Amino acid sequence: MRLATLLGPDIVAAFDDPEALTDALREFRPEDIAEIMEDLSERDAVRLMSLIPLELGADVLEQLSPPRQELVVTSVDQLRAAELLVEMDPDDRVDLVQELDEEDAEPILQKLETLRPGAAEEARTLAMWSSDTAGGLMTTEYVSLEPDTKVWQAIEHVRAAARTGDVETIYSIYVCFSSQLVGVVSLRDLILVDPGHELRDVMEEKVVRVAPEDDQERVAELIARYDLTAIPVVHDRDGMLGVVTVDDVVDVVIEEATEDAQKMGGVVPLEDSYFQTGLVEFVWKRGAWLVLLFLGQLLTASVMQRNEDVMRQTVELVLFIPLIIASGGNAGSQSSTLIIRAMAVGEVRPRDWMRVFVRELGIGVALGIALGLIGFARAWFEGETVSGIGLGAAVGTSILAIVVLSTIVGSLLPMGIKRLGLDPAVSSTPFIASVVDVLGLIVYFAVAQLILTAFL
Repeated sequence: MRLATLLGPDIVAAFDDPEALTDALREFRPEDIAEIMEDLSERDAVRLMSLIPLELGADVLEQLSPPRQELVVTSVDQLRAAELLVEMDPDDRVDLVQELDEEDAEPILQKLETLRPGAAEEARTLAMWSSDTAGGLMTTEYVSLEPDTKVWQAIEHVRAAARTGDVETIYSIYVCFSSQLVGVVSLRDLILVDPGHELRDVMEEKVVRVAPEDDQERVAELIARYDLTAIPVVHDRDGMLGVVTVDDVVDVVIEEATEDAQKMGGVVPLEDSYFQTGLVEFVWKRGAWLVLLFLGQLLTASVMQRNEDVMRQTVELVLFIPLIIASGGNAGSQSSTLIIRAMAVGEVRPRDWMRVFVRELGIGVALGIALGLIGFARAWFEGETVSGIGLGAAVGTSILAIVVLSTIVGSLLPMGIKRLGLDPAVSSTPFIASVVDVLGLIVYFAVAQLILTAFL
Protein backbone atom coordinates (compact mmCIF):
# COMPACT_ATOMS: atom_id res chain seq x y z
CA MET A 1 0.00 0.00 0.00
CA ARG A 2 1.31 3.46 -0.90
CA LEU A 3 2.27 5.86 1.87
CA ALA A 4 -0.18 8.49 0.64
CA THR A 5 -3.06 6.12 1.25
CA LEU A 6 -1.99 5.67 4.88
CA LEU A 7 -0.63 9.10 5.76
CA GLY A 8 -2.15 11.49 3.24
CA PRO A 9 -5.30 12.28 5.28
CA ASP A 10 -3.25 12.82 8.47
CA ILE A 11 -0.86 15.20 6.71
CA VAL A 12 -3.71 17.22 5.24
CA ALA A 13 -5.32 17.40 8.68
CA ALA A 14 -2.04 18.75 10.11
CA PHE A 15 -1.90 21.73 7.73
CA ASP A 16 -3.33 23.94 10.48
CA ASP A 17 -0.39 23.12 12.76
CA PRO A 18 2.78 23.68 10.67
CA GLU A 19 5.10 23.02 13.60
CA ALA A 20 3.61 19.61 14.29
CA LEU A 21 3.60 18.87 10.56
CA THR A 22 7.29 19.72 10.30
CA ASP A 23 8.15 17.52 13.27
CA ALA A 24 6.21 14.63 11.77
CA LEU A 25 7.81 14.95 8.33
CA ARG A 26 11.32 14.95 9.76
CA GLU A 27 10.78 11.27 10.55
CA PHE A 28 10.52 10.47 6.84
CA ARG A 29 13.06 10.47 4.03
CA PRO A 30 12.58 12.98 1.19
CA GLU A 31 11.81 10.10 -1.20
CA ASP A 32 8.90 9.02 1.03
CA ILE A 33 7.53 12.55 1.32
CA ALA A 34 7.79 12.91 -2.47
CA GLU A 35 5.76 9.71 -2.89
CA ILE A 36 3.09 11.13 -0.60
CA MET A 37 3.08 14.45 -2.46
CA GLU A 38 2.69 12.70 -5.83
CA ASP A 39 -0.65 11.26 -4.71
CA LEU A 40 -2.02 14.36 -2.98
CA SER A 41 -4.35 16.68 -4.83
CA GLU A 42 -2.67 19.55 -6.64
CA ARG A 43 -3.90 22.04 -4.07
CA ASP A 44 -2.70 19.98 -1.12
CA ALA A 45 0.67 19.24 -2.76
CA VAL A 46 1.32 22.96 -3.29
CA ARG A 47 0.24 23.79 0.25
CA LEU A 48 2.48 21.10 1.71
CA MET A 49 5.50 22.44 -0.20
CA SER A 50 4.73 25.92 1.14
CA LEU A 51 4.76 24.71 4.74
CA ILE A 52 7.76 22.39 5.03
CA PRO A 53 11.28 23.76 5.76
CA LEU A 54 13.26 24.97 2.75
CA GLU A 55 16.09 22.46 2.89
CA LEU A 56 13.71 19.54 3.26
CA GLY A 57 11.44 21.01 0.60
CA ALA A 58 14.34 21.21 -1.87
CA ASP A 59 15.26 17.57 -1.22
CA VAL A 60 11.63 16.56 -1.76
CA LEU A 61 11.37 18.69 -4.91
CA GLU A 62 14.36 16.87 -6.41
CA GLN A 63 12.55 13.54 -5.99
CA LEU A 64 9.25 14.58 -7.58
CA SER A 65 8.28 13.69 -11.14
CA PRO A 66 8.78 16.51 -13.70
CA PRO A 67 5.03 17.27 -14.06
CA ARG A 68 4.60 17.56 -10.29
CA GLN A 69 7.79 19.64 -9.99
CA GLU A 70 6.46 22.06 -12.57
CA LEU A 71 3.09 22.25 -10.82
CA VAL A 72 4.63 22.97 -7.42
CA VAL A 73 7.20 25.53 -8.57
CA THR A 74 4.73 27.50 -10.69
CA SER A 75 2.02 27.43 -8.02
CA VAL A 76 3.94 28.48 -4.90
CA ASP A 77 5.03 32.08 -4.34
CA GLN A 78 7.85 33.06 -6.73
CA LEU A 79 10.14 33.97 -3.85
CA ARG A 80 9.48 30.58 -2.25
CA ALA A 81 10.20 28.90 -5.60
CA ALA A 82 13.50 30.78 -5.91
CA GLU A 83 14.45 29.84 -2.34
CA LEU A 84 13.80 26.18 -3.15
CA LEU A 85 16.00 26.44 -6.24
CA VAL A 86 18.82 27.89 -4.13
CA GLU A 87 18.83 24.77 -1.95
CA MET A 88 18.77 22.31 -4.88
CA ASP A 89 21.83 20.71 -6.45
CA PRO A 90 22.90 22.52 -9.66
CA ASP A 91 22.08 19.63 -12.01
CA ASP A 92 18.63 19.11 -10.48
CA ARG A 93 18.05 22.86 -10.52
CA VAL A 94 18.84 23.05 -14.23
CA ASP A 95 16.67 20.02 -15.02
CA LEU A 96 13.75 21.77 -13.35
CA VAL A 97 14.37 25.08 -15.13
CA GLN A 98 14.47 23.24 -18.47
CA GLU A 99 11.08 21.67 -17.74
CA LEU A 100 9.45 25.08 -17.22
CA ASP A 101 8.05 27.28 -19.95
CA GLU A 102 10.11 30.40 -20.53
CA GLU A 103 7.38 32.68 -19.17
CA ASP A 104 7.31 30.65 -15.94
CA ALA A 105 11.07 30.20 -15.61
CA GLU A 106 12.22 33.79 -16.15
CA PRO A 107 10.42 35.42 -13.19
CA ILE A 108 11.73 32.69 -10.87
CA LEU A 109 15.27 33.12 -12.22
CA GLN A 110 15.02 36.86 -11.64
CA LYS A 111 14.09 36.19 -8.01
CA LEU A 112 16.97 33.72 -7.85
CA GLU A 113 19.35 36.44 -9.01
CA THR A 114 18.45 38.57 -6.01
CA LEU A 115 19.07 35.64 -3.64
CA ARG A 116 22.14 34.08 -5.24
CA PRO A 117 23.32 35.68 -8.51
CA GLY A 118 25.89 32.96 -9.16
CA ALA A 119 23.24 30.22 -9.03
CA ALA A 120 21.01 32.06 -11.50
CA GLU A 121 23.89 32.61 -13.93
CA GLU A 122 24.94 28.98 -13.57
CA ALA A 123 21.39 27.78 -14.21
CA ARG A 124 21.13 29.85 -17.39
CA THR A 125 24.51 28.60 -18.58
CA LEU A 126 23.81 24.92 -17.95
CA ALA A 127 20.32 25.23 -19.41
CA MET A 128 21.90 25.92 -22.81
CA TRP A 129 22.77 22.23 -23.02
CA SER A 130 20.09 19.73 -23.92
CA SER A 131 18.77 17.73 -20.97
CA ASP A 132 19.81 14.44 -22.64
CA THR A 133 23.48 15.42 -23.01
CA ALA A 134 26.43 15.37 -20.62
CA GLY A 135 26.16 19.17 -20.30
CA GLY A 136 22.52 18.88 -19.25
CA LEU A 137 23.30 16.18 -16.68
CA MET A 138 26.43 17.65 -15.12
CA THR A 139 26.79 19.43 -11.80
CA THR A 140 29.37 22.11 -11.07
CA GLU A 141 29.74 21.04 -7.45
CA TYR A 142 32.94 18.98 -7.39
CA VAL A 143 36.35 19.06 -5.71
CA SER A 144 39.06 20.65 -7.86
CA LEU A 145 42.64 21.34 -6.69
CA GLU A 146 45.96 22.42 -8.17
CA PRO A 147 48.68 19.81 -8.96
CA ASP A 148 51.05 21.21 -6.32
CA THR A 149 48.53 20.77 -3.50
CA LYS A 150 49.82 18.56 -0.73
CA VAL A 151 47.87 15.41 0.04
CA TRP A 152 47.17 16.52 3.61
CA GLN A 153 45.88 19.84 2.31
CA ALA A 154 43.64 18.04 -0.15
CA ILE A 155 42.18 15.89 2.63
CA GLU A 156 41.41 18.97 4.71
CA HIS A 157 39.82 20.63 1.69
CA VAL A 158 37.61 17.57 1.07
CA ARG A 159 36.56 17.49 4.71
CA ALA A 160 35.60 21.16 4.67
CA ALA A 161 33.66 20.80 1.41
CA ALA A 162 31.82 17.74 2.73
CA ARG A 163 30.87 19.53 5.97
CA THR A 164 29.46 22.55 4.15
CA GLY A 165 27.74 20.46 1.49
CA ASP A 166 29.29 22.52 -1.30
CA VAL A 167 30.05 19.46 -3.45
CA GLU A 168 27.88 16.63 -4.69
CA THR A 169 30.63 14.01 -4.65
CA ILE A 170 33.92 13.75 -2.74
CA TYR A 171 35.03 10.36 -4.02
CA SER A 172 36.98 11.81 -6.95
CA ILE A 173 39.28 14.81 -6.63
CA TYR A 174 40.00 16.46 -9.97
CA VAL A 175 43.44 17.97 -10.47
CA CYS A 176 43.27 21.08 -12.63
CA PHE A 177 45.96 23.51 -13.78
CA SER A 178 44.46 26.89 -14.72
CA SER A 179 41.03 25.18 -14.96
CA GLN A 180 42.40 22.54 -17.36
CA LEU A 181 41.90 18.93 -16.26
CA VAL A 182 45.23 17.14 -15.91
CA GLY A 183 44.44 14.25 -13.57
CA VAL A 184 42.19 12.67 -10.98
CA VAL A 185 42.76 11.17 -7.53
CA SER A 186 40.31 8.86 -5.78
CA LEU A 187 39.49 9.50 -2.14
CA ARG A 188 40.82 6.03 -1.31
CA ASP A 189 44.23 6.80 -2.81
CA LEU A 190 44.25 10.18 -1.10
CA ILE A 191 43.86 8.54 2.30
CA LEU A 192 46.44 5.80 1.69
CA VAL A 193 49.38 7.79 0.26
CA ASP A 194 51.98 9.80 2.16
CA PRO A 195 50.37 13.10 3.32
CA GLY A 196 53.49 15.02 2.25
CA HIS A 197 53.21 14.10 -1.42
CA GLU A 198 51.79 16.50 -3.97
CA LEU A 199 48.73 15.57 -6.02
CA ARG A 200 50.81 15.57 -9.20
CA ASP A 201 52.72 12.58 -7.74
CA VAL A 202 49.67 10.44 -7.01
CA MET A 203 47.11 11.48 -9.65
CA GLU A 204 45.94 9.31 -12.53
CA GLU A 205 46.67 11.20 -15.73
CA LYS A 206 44.59 9.03 -18.08
CA VAL A 207 41.23 10.49 -17.14
CA VAL A 208 38.07 9.19 -18.81
CA ARG A 209 36.11 12.27 -19.85
CA VAL A 210 33.19 13.39 -21.99
CA ALA A 211 32.30 16.52 -23.93
CA PRO A 212 29.23 18.54 -22.90
CA GLU A 213 27.42 17.69 -26.15
CA ASP A 214 27.92 13.91 -25.75
CA ASP A 215 24.68 11.94 -25.54
CA GLN A 216 23.58 10.66 -22.15
CA GLU A 217 23.77 7.06 -23.40
CA ARG A 218 27.49 7.48 -24.07
CA VAL A 219 27.95 8.94 -20.59
CA ALA A 220 26.19 5.97 -19.02
CA GLU A 221 28.19 3.53 -21.15
CA LEU A 222 31.54 5.03 -20.07
CA ILE A 223 30.63 5.13 -16.38
CA ALA A 224 29.55 1.50 -16.52
CA ARG A 225 32.59 0.37 -18.56
CA TYR A 226 35.17 1.99 -16.29
CA ASP A 227 33.24 1.52 -13.03
CA LEU A 228 33.26 5.23 -12.17
CA THR A 229 31.34 7.14 -9.52
CA ALA A 230 31.56 10.32 -11.59
CA ILE A 231 32.89 11.40 -14.98
CA PRO A 232 34.27 14.86 -15.78
CA VAL A 233 32.78 17.03 -18.50
CA VAL A 234 35.34 19.11 -20.39
CA HIS A 235 35.29 21.42 -23.40
CA ASP A 236 37.59 21.28 -26.41
CA ARG A 237 40.73 22.41 -24.59
CA ASP A 238 40.18 20.14 -21.59
CA GLY A 239 38.74 22.97 -19.53
CA MET A 240 36.78 21.48 -16.65
CA LEU A 241 33.05 22.31 -16.81
CA GLY A 242 31.52 19.88 -14.33
CA VAL A 243 30.94 16.23 -13.53
CA VAL A 244 28.16 13.73 -14.12
CA THR A 245 27.60 11.53 -11.07
CA VAL A 246 26.53 7.92 -11.06
CA ASP A 247 23.16 8.68 -9.43
CA ASP A 248 22.21 10.76 -12.47
CA VAL A 249 23.35 7.94 -14.74
CA VAL A 250 21.05 5.51 -12.94
CA ASP A 251 18.15 7.78 -13.87
CA VAL A 252 19.43 7.84 -17.46
CA VAL A 253 19.62 4.05 -17.61
CA ILE A 254 16.06 3.72 -16.31
CA GLU A 255 14.84 6.37 -18.75
CA GLU A 256 16.59 4.79 -21.74
CA ALA A 257 15.49 1.27 -20.80
CA THR A 258 11.89 2.45 -20.45
CA GLU A 259 12.04 4.22 -23.81
CA ASP A 260 13.55 1.19 -25.55
CA ALA A 261 11.01 -1.17 -23.97
CA GLN A 262 8.14 1.02 -25.17
CA LYS A 263 9.58 1.26 -28.69
CA MET A 264 10.15 -2.49 -28.82
CA GLY A 265 6.53 -2.95 -27.79
CA GLY A 266 5.39 -0.85 -30.73
CA VAL A 267 4.54 2.31 -28.75
CA VAL A 268 5.77 5.85 -29.31
CA PRO A 269 7.69 6.60 -26.04
CA LEU A 270 5.57 8.25 -23.36
CA GLU A 271 6.60 11.58 -21.87
CA ASP A 272 4.95 10.92 -18.49
CA SER A 273 4.16 7.90 -16.33
CA TYR A 274 1.31 5.52 -17.20
CA PHE A 275 -1.36 7.15 -15.02
CA GLN A 276 -0.24 10.70 -15.83
CA THR A 277 -0.59 10.12 -19.59
CA GLY A 278 -3.90 11.33 -20.98
CA LEU A 279 -6.32 9.24 -23.01
CA VAL A 280 -5.81 11.22 -26.22
CA GLU A 281 -2.03 10.91 -25.95
CA PHE A 282 -2.31 7.16 -25.30
CA VAL A 283 -4.55 6.67 -28.34
CA TRP A 284 -2.14 8.66 -30.53
CA LYS A 285 1.08 7.04 -29.33
CA ARG A 286 -0.25 3.50 -29.46
CA GLY A 287 -2.49 4.02 -32.46
CA ALA A 288 0.26 5.42 -34.70
CA TRP A 289 2.18 2.15 -34.62
CA LEU A 290 -0.96 0.02 -34.72
CA VAL A 291 -2.13 1.73 -37.91
CA LEU A 292 1.31 1.32 -39.49
CA LEU A 293 1.45 -2.35 -38.52
CA PHE A 294 -2.13 -2.87 -39.68
CA LEU A 295 -1.27 -1.48 -43.11
CA GLY A 296 1.73 -3.80 -43.20
CA GLN A 297 -0.43 -6.79 -42.35
CA LEU A 298 -2.71 -5.93 -45.27
CA LEU A 299 0.15 -7.10 -47.46
CA THR A 300 -0.37 -10.61 -46.09
CA ALA A 301 -3.91 -10.51 -47.45
CA SER A 302 -2.54 -9.44 -50.82
CA VAL A 303 -0.05 -12.33 -50.83
CA MET A 304 -2.78 -14.82 -49.99
CA GLN A 305 -5.06 -13.36 -52.65
CA ARG A 306 -2.35 -13.81 -55.30
CA ASN A 307 -2.03 -17.46 -54.30
CA GLU A 308 -5.72 -18.36 -54.24
CA ASP A 309 -5.28 -20.95 -56.99
CA VAL A 310 -2.58 -22.77 -55.00
CA MET A 311 -4.72 -22.82 -51.87
CA ARG A 312 -7.73 -23.96 -53.87
CA GLN A 313 -5.79 -26.89 -55.30
CA THR A 314 -4.21 -27.86 -51.98
CA VAL A 315 -6.56 -26.86 -49.18
CA GLU A 316 -4.25 -28.34 -46.53
CA LEU A 317 -1.77 -25.50 -47.10
CA VAL A 318 -4.19 -23.11 -45.39
CA LEU A 319 -4.02 -25.13 -42.17
CA PHE A 320 -0.32 -24.37 -41.76
CA ILE A 321 -0.39 -20.62 -42.45
CA PRO A 322 -0.64 -19.72 -38.71
CA LEU A 323 2.28 -22.09 -38.03
CA ILE A 324 4.38 -20.47 -40.74
CA ILE A 325 3.61 -16.94 -39.55
CA ALA A 326 4.28 -17.80 -35.90
CA SER A 327 7.58 -19.54 -36.64
CA GLY A 328 8.94 -16.63 -38.65
CA GLY A 329 7.67 -13.96 -36.28
CA ASN A 330 9.01 -15.68 -33.18
CA ALA A 331 12.44 -16.36 -34.67
CA GLY A 332 12.76 -12.81 -36.02
CA SER A 333 11.63 -11.26 -32.73
CA GLN A 334 14.19 -13.30 -30.79
CA SER A 335 17.02 -12.17 -33.05
CA SER A 336 16.02 -8.50 -33.04
CA THR A 337 15.64 -8.43 -29.25
CA LEU A 338 19.07 -9.98 -28.71
CA ILE A 339 20.80 -7.67 -31.20
CA ILE A 340 19.08 -4.50 -29.95
CA ARG A 341 20.12 -5.32 -26.39
CA ALA A 342 23.66 -6.22 -27.47
CA MET A 343 24.00 -2.89 -29.27
CA ALA A 344 22.59 -1.02 -26.28
CA VAL A 345 25.31 -2.36 -23.98
CA GLY A 346 28.07 -2.00 -26.56
CA GLU A 347 28.60 -5.72 -27.26
CA VAL A 348 27.71 -5.38 -30.94
CA ARG A 349 28.26 -2.50 -33.37
CA PRO A 350 26.92 -1.98 -36.92
CA ARG A 351 30.34 -2.78 -38.37
CA ASP A 352 29.99 -6.31 -36.95
CA TRP A 353 27.18 -7.09 -39.38
CA MET A 354 29.08 -9.83 -41.22
CA ARG A 355 29.93 -11.67 -38.00
CA VAL A 356 26.31 -11.36 -36.91
CA PHE A 357 25.11 -12.58 -40.31
CA VAL A 358 27.28 -15.71 -40.19
CA ARG A 359 26.32 -16.42 -36.60
CA GLU A 360 22.59 -15.95 -37.15
CA LEU A 361 22.74 -17.99 -40.35
CA GLY A 362 24.11 -20.94 -38.40
CA ILE A 363 21.60 -20.47 -35.59
CA GLY A 364 18.76 -20.08 -38.08
CA VAL A 365 19.68 -23.30 -39.92
CA ALA A 366 19.86 -25.26 -36.67
CA LEU A 367 16.55 -23.92 -35.39
CA GLY A 368 14.94 -24.23 -38.82
CA ILE A 369 15.89 -27.91 -39.11
CA ALA A 370 14.49 -28.67 -35.66
CA LEU A 371 11.19 -26.86 -36.28
CA GLY A 372 11.01 -28.07 -39.88
CA LEU A 373 11.19 -31.72 -38.78
CA ILE A 374 8.33 -31.16 -36.36
CA GLY A 375 6.31 -29.41 -39.08
CA PHE A 376 7.11 -32.22 -41.54
CA ALA A 377 5.85 -34.84 -39.09
CA ARG A 378 2.66 -32.92 -38.41
CA ALA A 379 1.89 -32.25 -42.10
CA TRP A 380 2.51 -35.87 -43.06
CA PHE A 381 -0.83 -36.86 -41.51
CA GLU A 382 -2.87 -34.08 -43.15
CA GLY A 383 -2.38 -34.94 -46.82
CA GLU A 384 -5.68 -35.55 -48.62
CA THR A 385 -5.57 -33.67 -51.92
CA VAL A 386 -1.84 -34.32 -52.07
CA SER A 387 0.39 -37.04 -50.64
CA GLY A 388 1.43 -36.67 -47.01
CA ILE A 389 5.11 -36.77 -47.81
CA GLY A 390 4.70 -34.00 -50.38
CA LEU A 391 2.79 -31.77 -47.97
CA GLY A 392 5.28 -32.56 -45.20
CA ALA A 393 8.21 -31.70 -47.45
CA ALA A 394 6.57 -28.41 -48.46
CA VAL A 395 5.78 -27.39 -44.88
CA GLY A 396 9.09 -28.55 -43.41
CA THR A 397 11.22 -26.92 -46.10
CA SER A 398 9.20 -23.71 -45.86
CA ILE A 399 9.70 -23.55 -42.09
CA LEU A 400 13.44 -24.07 -42.51
CA ALA A 401 13.68 -21.29 -45.09
CA ILE A 402 11.44 -18.92 -43.15
CA VAL A 403 13.25 -19.37 -39.83
CA VAL A 404 16.62 -18.78 -41.50
CA LEU A 405 15.31 -15.71 -43.30
CA SER A 406 13.62 -14.35 -40.16
CA THR A 407 16.70 -14.69 -37.95
CA ILE A 408 18.80 -12.86 -40.54
CA VAL A 409 16.25 -10.07 -41.08
CA GLY A 410 15.62 -9.76 -37.33
CA SER A 411 19.31 -9.35 -36.59
CA LEU A 412 20.45 -7.17 -39.50
CA LEU A 413 17.50 -4.78 -39.65
CA PRO A 414 18.25 -3.15 -36.25
CA MET A 415 21.90 -2.81 -37.26
CA GLY A 416 20.91 -1.13 -40.52
CA ILE A 417 18.65 1.27 -38.65
CA LYS A 418 21.50 2.07 -36.25
CA ARG A 419 23.78 2.68 -39.21
CA LEU A 420 21.31 5.31 -40.45
CA GLY A 421 21.65 7.12 -37.12
CA LEU A 422 18.23 6.08 -35.79
CA ASP A 423 17.32 4.23 -32.62
CA PRO A 424 17.39 0.47 -33.39
CA ALA A 425 14.59 -0.06 -30.87
CA VAL A 426 12.15 1.21 -33.52
CA SER A 427 12.63 -2.16 -35.22
CA SER A 428 10.29 -3.45 -32.55
CA THR A 429 8.96 -6.94 -32.05
CA PRO A 430 5.61 -6.11 -33.74
CA PHE A 431 7.45 -4.45 -36.63
CA ILE A 432 9.78 -7.41 -37.18
CA ALA A 433 6.83 -9.79 -36.90
CA SER A 434 4.90 -7.85 -39.55
CA VAL A 435 7.86 -7.85 -41.94
CA VAL A 436 8.60 -11.55 -41.62
CA ASP A 437 4.90 -12.43 -41.82
CA VAL A 438 4.77 -11.07 -45.36
CA LEU A 439 8.14 -12.56 -46.32
CA GLY A 440 7.15 -15.85 -44.72
CA LEU A 441 3.97 -16.20 -46.77
CA ILE A 442 5.82 -15.35 -49.99
CA VAL A 443 8.42 -18.03 -49.23
CA TYR A 444 5.78 -20.52 -48.10
CA PHE A 445 3.71 -20.36 -51.28
CA ALA A 446 6.79 -20.27 -53.52
CA VAL A 447 8.27 -23.38 -51.88
CA ALA A 448 4.89 -25.13 -51.80
CA GLN A 449 4.32 -24.60 -55.54
CA LEU A 450 7.83 -25.78 -56.34
CA ILE A 451 7.56 -28.99 -54.29
CA LEU A 452 3.90 -29.88 -54.68
CA THR A 453 3.93 -29.75 -58.47
CA ALA A 454 5.76 -33.07 -58.33
CA PHE A 455 2.97 -34.65 -56.24
CA LEU A 456 -0.19 -33.25 -57.82
